[in-house]
Amino acid sequence: MSAAAPSAGASARAWVHIPHPSSALAVWRRNARVFSKVWKGALLPQFFDPLFYLLALGFGLGAYVAHVHGLAYRDFIAPGLCASAVMWAAIFETTWNVFFRMEESRLYDAVLATPVEVEDLVTGELLWAATRSLIYGTSFLVVIAALGFVGSPWAIALPPFLALGGACFAAIGLTYTSLIPKMDYYTFFFTLFVTPMFLLGGIFFPYDRLPDWAQVLGWLTPLYHLVAIARSLATSPDALTVLGHAAWLAAVTAALWLVPVRAMRRRLVA
Repeated sequence: MSAAAPSAGASARAWVHIPHPSSALAVWRRNARVFSKVWKGALLPQFFDPLFYLLALGFGLGAYVAHVHGLAYRDFIAPGLCASAVMWAAIFETTWNVFFRMEESRLYDAVLATPVEVEDLVTGELLWAATRSLIYGTSFLVVIAALGFVGSPWAIALPPFLALGGACFAAIGLTYTSLIPKMDYYTFFFTLFVTPMFLLGGIFFPYDRLPDWAQVLGWLTPLYHLVAIARSLATSPDALTVLGHAAWLAAVTAALWLVPVRAMRRRLVA
């Protein structure tokens, strides 16, 4: 006697599962506890990277480039570097760190032996990467505000957008990590995607001065949108512009979430 075919509902549940908040938060709490023990060594290197760019270019090149779009050059690049701090935090967390937990330490095998589902795992990792990005980005925002590079009180509204940008970068990093077979492939990711995004995202020079093809490529990257939000809130905010860029980041994050969920299910469960 043949076994009964699985119901449509069971088939759907095999592919679609709404993340359980408590399970996703359990993954988040685990990562937060680890970070609380290593935060000094983890925070400082990635924090100083954009700070060195600010010092070298803001005070170096800034001596020759007086103003950009009516802003002092240091005031122009400082919010963009705040956005880049978010990018680096989320990207590093969801590439090397996630791959290590997935393939080297096999931590995810142990996690999925509990009631945690793959969707909960991916969501927890995304939330943690967004939180780590918020820590890095807000810390950098405090520094540039103390240095006098923030000209608008609306910059106080920036942290939630930094977290949103971190979630978007995290979705991209998780997507790539879930699809590659070994760490060697990160060379392509950083060289062909992250570095061009860093250079074309509008941090160091006006986006509208780029060639048309570069403007198209830049617009398609999340860093461009987060830089636009950060610069707007730190100088002269335009609510519609800020909300438009935020909607783009949210849409990309939501659209990409399913990719690492399905890839990790095939990789870890199937």
